[in-house]
Amino acid sequence: MDKKRILKEAQRIAKDFSFWMVSGNIAHLYGYVHQTPDVKYELEIKFEEDFPNTPPQMIYHNEVKELLGDFQLNNIINWTANSVVVNIIHELKVKIEDALKPKEEIPKRQMIPIEEEQIVNNSSEKEDYLTPDLNAYPPDFPYDEHVTLLDSASDLFFTEESYESTPNDSDSAFVGDSDYEPKMSIQEDFTEERGELSVAINTELGLIQEQYAYDQSGSMGAQINVYITITLTKTFIISIDFMNYPERPIITLPAEAKSILQDPYNSLDTLKDWNPKKPSHIVDILHELEKKLYFIKEIESQSKKISGEYQCEKVPDSLTTLKVQLLTYGFKEYTLEIDLDSYPKPPKINPSSELQQIIKIPVTELKVYKNWEVNESESVEIVREISWLVDKNSRINFEIDLLKDHYKKIEYEPSTATLLVEMKGKMKSEDLTFEFQIKLPHDYPMKMPELKVLNEFELEAHEKIKNDLYTSFDDFFKEWTPFSYLVDLFNLISKKIFEVSVVSCVICHKIECPSCSKKIAGDDKCHAECPHCNRAYHAHCWEQTIKSFGKCGFCLR
Repeated sequence: MDKKRILKEAQRIAKDFSFWMVSGNIAHLYGYVHQTPDVKYELEIKFEEDFPNTPPQMIYHNEVKELLGDFQLNNIINWTANSVVVNIIHELKVKIEDALKPKEEIPKRQMIPIEEEQIVNNSSEKEDYLTPDLNAYPPDFPYDEHVTLLDSASDLFFTEESYESTPNDSDSAFVGDSDYEPKMSIQEDFTEERGELSVAINTELGLIQEQYAYDQSGSMGAQINVYITITLTKTFIISIDFMNYPERPIITLPAEAKSILQDPYNSLDTLKDWNPKKPSHIVDILHELEKKLYFIKEIESQSKKISGEYQCEKVPDSLTTLKVQLLTYGFKEYTLEIDLDSYPKPPKINPSSELQQIIKIPVTELKVYKNWEVNESESVEIVREISWLVDKNSRINFEIDLLKDHYKKIEYEPSTATLLVEMKGKMKSEDLTFEFQIKLPHDYPMKMPELKVLNEFELEAHEKIKNDLYTSFDDFFKEWTPFSYLVDLFNLISKKIFEVSVVSCVICHKIECPSCSKKIAGDDKCHAECPHCNRAYHAHCWEQTIKSFGKCGFCLR
């Protein structure tokens, strides 16, 4: 069924005849083809699913059947997809008029067909819509006797609530019970100007009903409440009064919509640029309004993604703002407010003072914020980056506190993410202070830190200690995970310094003597040194070496 084509047909019919929509359904029309002081010749038109490939169904009421008997209309017999329905009605009207006149007065008439192209070809220009009254019937219309039951199941235009027929009313009711009272009649005795205005208002109602649900809010037909559903949970009720159409209508927005659009006469172009001489259709206002409100659906989608990952709540009196709670080490909580009003542009972020202090950079410097792509980036990505910064910086602070519990001289520079740690040597290196520099990468702890020994050693023994330390770094970083901690690294370093600093025998490489079990250093030492290279020996190991080789096992002197 071609909706636009049916609308054009209805407009053309309404221009020449008094026709109405049955139950607000543009695919089912009722009206008068011809009337005399005593009789009205009534006709129903029903557009089927395969229209315009087949002509509409013509339902002739008793007055027509009794007057014309068994008859056929050429415009139906010769129907094509380009034929015009109003031609059928004109042909029927001619037959009725001819049947009512004495035979000697019947002139020979020739129908002048109106081709569909006459309507279609003018579609590029602004059309003067003429649509039958949607909600009213003529005051004397006996709809419970004549109008056929509407088949709403196959009706694409049927927007009112479905009714259930009963055995007692299945042949008569189509909009409700027989107490139905028409809201408005266009059969009143209007002046020509008032009559045109009424047709224009009915046209606007017809265009609105094609796309929106509405109900009447006042005693006049052009005072309505329109329901604009944006999401499954969000429907806006828009009050419109266009009784003075084509003058600019009066629009009343609900509080939530007004908070978004502010003054509709400035925010809606159709209202702002309204021209009574060339007025827009009321439905055009609704289209623009719906488009501006539709972004709430996107905001709701963005909000669901954020609430799906983080604990958050809506800020009272705001449709677009969420208060997000971020938890980190020690279950410390940080809050931020994210306003999605500017979406699909970057949202407005308002972090708490504590949060700003821990993330350390302005929100506009966030990676996601700087690389934001309209209609591509999502607001939850910014929350993720902030949450990650919170975790990262909280983790760094947590690790520095752990290090300070074990090592006294520690300095951290947040601007460069650099940590300086000093460790005192032991035993052989007790006269040394080892200085370490740790640079934390931007993605720490996902990426491992860079560790460097700042000391420059002159003695070969001390340089060997430095090389041994670097070897221990490599072993540690080979097994690095985001769950590795700096304190573990420095515990390993401390252990390594002890290992390379401890005094052991050059020959047996043990601290305790294999002969007497005394330590090479300490109170119970068993100690000897080569007079040439000063290497340490257990006294028993030195004696055995001299006795066997007659020289130092290290320098061979």
